[in-house]
Amino acid sequence: MKFIDMHCDTLLGTAFGEKIDLNRNAKAIDFQRMKQAGFSAQFFAMCLMPEDHYQKKGLQKPSDMEFMTSLSNCFYRNLEAYSEVAAFAGNKKDLLCNEKEGKLSCLLSVEDGNGINGSLAGLEKMYQMGVRMISITWNMENCLGYPNSFDSEKMALPLKPFGLEMVDAMNQMGIIVDVSHLSDGGFWDVARICKENHKPFVASHSNARAMTPHSRNMTDEMIRAVAECGGAIGLNFCAAFLSKDIHSKDSRIDDMVRHMKHIRNVGGIDCMALGGDLDGTSGNLEIDRVDKVPLLMERLSREGFTASELDKISYLNVLRVIGDTLK
Repeated sequence: MKFIDMHCDTLLGTAFGEKIDLNRNAKAIDFQRMKQAGFSAQFFAMCLMPEDHYQKKGLQKPSDMEFMTSLSNCFYRNLEAYSEVAAFAGNKKDLLCNEKEGKLSCLLSVEDGNGINGSLAGLEKMYQMGVRMISITWNMENCLGYPNSFDSEKMALPLKPFGLEMVDAMNQMGIIVDVSHLSDGGFWDVARICKENHKPFVASHSNARAMTPHSRNMTDEMIRAVAECGGAIGLNFCAAFLSKDIHSKDSRIDDMVRHMKHIRNVGGIDCMALGGDLDGTSGNLEIDRVDKVPLLMERLSREGFTASELDKISYLNVLRVIGDTLK
């Protein structure tokens, strides 16, 4: 079985001076354990952190471009150092070519589209940097829109005018639009634009709100909208988005199965995927390392998911999105 995961935060420590070896490390994800688990590809996120994250460490916040340059340099340095093991993939053709050569595919994403600095020229810079997926927001308002919130008025806020323009530009350029962290109002703007452009979009690391009442999760209507556009929802391993109690610190396979069954019932098997958020979530995780991901597939098989359904969840659905979006 092959795997593609849509979200991890393994690169983030680079922003705080950490030297990251992607081939072998003490984090949740490295190349050697990805190969051991049967991974084909991983999206590595560059998550733009707010100023207080730096202040807590006695550091000065860099500009968004300095931050992305630092993380992308780490990403490409590792790909150069371990070129026999892994390679960049900018589209489906690259990914399949890497597979034939026995290499892992590494894709670059950005969590918080504020890094485009309010211009489509900034979006072009991201694309040239190798970015192939962008989460519209993280947990703060930015130049594009508003984040998820437990405040219903804030949650209803739409994309800003420039956010509307950027989503359309991403569709044309060949960058996957990611709605994880976005407000509900912003979600429906993305869904409308992507439907008009006949392009899929994703929730790279989100779960089902009916199963866990967290604002980061997708309502049933949203799940159906992602499915209707040919998109995918990546299961997040964070306890707060999995457990019935949003304050829980325990991430369990039992709850993952509960969400997966619900998403299949609501949106169908073709919208299901993985977005573990490894190295970006803490607590007591039953799947706390990339080499444990097959445990989820084994459990889903025992719960009645067929081999063809598991292939779609682990690999084929995201491969389809990549093929339908990236150029």
